[in-house]
Amino acid sequence: MKHEWAKMTWREVRDAVAQKPVVLVPIGCVEPQGPHTPTGMEFLMAESLSRELAQKTGSIALPAIPFGNSNDFLNIPGTIYIQPETLMRYYEDVYRSILRAGFSHVLFVAYHIPNQWVLETVARKIREEVGVLCAWVNPGALAATYVKELFKDAVAARGHGAEPGISLMRFLVGDSVDLSGARATPSASEFRGLKFLGGSPAVGSVSVGMPVNWDDLYPVSGGFGDPTLGSADVGRQMFERLVKDLADVVAAFRKMDVRVHDRAGA
Repeated sequence: MKHEWAKMTWREVRDAVAQKPVVLVPIGCVEPQGPHTPTGMEFLMAESLSRELAQKTGSIALPAIPFGNSNDFLNIPGTIYIQPETLMRYYEDVYRSILRAGFSHVLFVAYHIPNQWVLETVARKIREEVGVLCAWVNPGALAATYVKELFKDAVAARGHGAEPGISLMRFLVGDSVDLSGARATPSASEFRGLKFLGGSPAVGSVSVGMPVNWDDLYPVSGGFGDPTLGSADVGRQMFERLVKDLADVVAAFRKMDVRVHDRAGA
């Protein structure tokens, strides 16, 4: 069985159903990742991981859905923003097409946190209307947990435009990473007189919701963290570990009964 949907004939897709593989759907975004990392970092990683996982687990990988909900970056060149309503229909149409072809186990390899609520909305709709469960996993969030083991100062290494993305890109597409003049950019601590903690303004210990754009915080760099700490070797270690950990997820998900038995009338 071939493992890349786009390189299979329709008959090969049809015949693959009998083997009950997991279908991997890589999704990401095209947006600034600091001044040195390619704008396509998240979808490039999702697609590369999905291809590798498909080979190792007997799954089938779709081409990546590259664009996402990147409204925080609208004012920074390089951003391709898809409205959530459009993205929701896109995810749903892809998901329904896979099910229509006869497959039941669909795992979204889903970088980019702002895409997640869109995907979850679609997943719940399909559950109610079709009676089947999908799953998703964020490799970026998983890779971030490795940083503390691979760097002496994990706090300094982390960032949007630093780790784990910079090392992963230096490993996968090193010719697209230019560290000329690279230097650390501290994470924002203030926004219009309010403290900035994590991803939002705060008053004391109370997080305050507010539509803050990335260029409000990092108008010069478009990101934060220390890109000089990353390396292709660290990226290789991260990638190999991601494949290993995600292969366990694929194997467990493949064994699941994804049919839903609690629908009205079921």
